[in-house]
Amino acid sequence: MGYRGRVFSILVVGLFNILRYFYYHHYMDVQFQTDFFILTVIFLLVAWWCGKQYDFAKYYAEKDPLTDVYNRRSFEKALKRFKTNYQRKGRQFGVVMIDLNNFKKVNDTYGHEKGDELLRHVSCILKKITTNEDFIARWGGDEFIILISRLSPNASNDLIRKLEQEFSATAFIPNYSIEASVGLAVFPTHGRDVDELIRYADLTMYRMKDYGLGGLS
Repeated sequence: MGYRGRVFSILVVGLFNILRYFYYHHYMDVQFQTDFFILTVIFLLVAWWCGKQYDFAKYYAEKDPLTDVYNRRSFEKALKRFKTNYQRKGRQFGVVMIDLNNFKKVNDTYGHEKGDELLRHVSCILKKITTNEDFIARWGGDEFIILISRLSPNASNDLIRKLEQEFSATAFIPNYSIEASVGLAVFPTHGRDVDELIRYADLTMYRMKDYGLGGLS
């Protein structure tokens, strides 16, 4: 969660009180008592609290609180921005949909707390294998979606390889392997509309799942 709201609120209130002090003290020759400084501290505390509420509201409006990646709404907004920017520059970008194949088994066998832990674990892996220019979001349930900003010819294969390495590198649950299916849509090859790109990535992912071609273990 960011601190922008708190920092901005304190700066505004602090600057206002400094200007108020110098104006009354130097131009109107008003001598301030202790009450002025006490009130200033109170105003700063109120400003900090209001800024904190703003930061919380902004965080929960943009992020998925369980995994600390962006939520579906934020992703759709980001995808529109990507589309506008990349269309103007004549460049490609990718939409990658990821579904955990056996997530229900984890919930049923080990409980929902372990399932939540798995989702957080996967989100950490996705952050690790992507760049700061990419955009990761939880699409819903056990599905994640990624905007790949710099698309290489083997983007999907590279992502699958990295996922395989990370999934096999850590034993999340004894005698259990994380499995996932991956679908890729490329702008503008597979669609020029936001909904078309998401639909194509989703369709490709489920085709891979049905045919057993997208499994990672």
